[in-house]
Amino acid sequence: MRKPISTIQENYKPLNNTLREEPIDYHTKFTGDTFELISLYEQLRDMVIKGESHLIKDLLAQLLEADIDPLRILEIVSDAMNTVGHQFSIRELFIADLWMAARCVELIKNAIEPLIKSQGLDTDREKIVMGTVEGDVHSIGPKIVELFLEGAGYDVINLGVDISPNRFIEAIKQHHPVFVGLSAWLDTTANFSLKQTIQALDPLRVQYQFKIIVGGPSVTRKFAKEIGADGYGNNAEEAVQVVTQLKEGHYNWELTSVE
Repeated sequence: MRKPISTIQENYKPLNNTLREEPIDYHTKFTGDTFELISLYEQLRDMVIKGESHLIKDLLAQLLEADIDPLRILEIVSDAMNTVGHQFSIRELFIADLWMAARCVELIKNAIEPLIKSQGLDTDREKIVMGTVEGDVHSIGPKIVELFLEGAGYDVINLGVDISPNRFIEAIKQHHPVFVGLSAWLDTTANFSLKQTIQALDPLRVQYQFKIIVGGPSVTRKFAKEIGADGYGNNAEEAVQVVTQLKEGHYNWELTSVE
């Protein structure tokens, strides 16, 4: 049975303001919405930051019943994930916190994705194709990166693990992404498969206008640059930072780091 808003609010505890870098004032940003709706926006943002997936579902149902634009919900999620990334970069949140926040994003994504597509709202979202390279089956880290990028407003097509260069090529031709993300978690896959995949994708870069970002425990910034990547992300928060900087045209290999 669905919980009423009053029950959700009883279980909800506001975040200490010190956890936010610069919280967005939703009363100013969404001037046409009621006070009650804006209160729910703030609760949704705080629940994502705190990783309260057990409360997200009921609150989200109330927002969707109010016929809220699903893209507005994505804006709020993006705001929340920016805060999560900032807190992780200054060591106030940890890997477990990232995973809990990412779980919230996944629940929200699964709920609103059908609405976004049915209303034709997904055409404006830029796409990112990503996957773990051939011979490597690690998926947890890339999944967190995927959800952070989704939270930043991108439409992410995660191909999964053990992805051959040809499958990346097929996905690029089908989806026309602005970024392709390659992950390698083993030394062997980084030294062979990652390098081989970038070489295979290189001829398509000019025609399809995408940039390649790479990451994974076995990949270093120096190695990523040497094998022809356009950017390197050491973790989920840095991946968002890298695609933002590449998009804006001011990425710097030496300065971009939240390690």
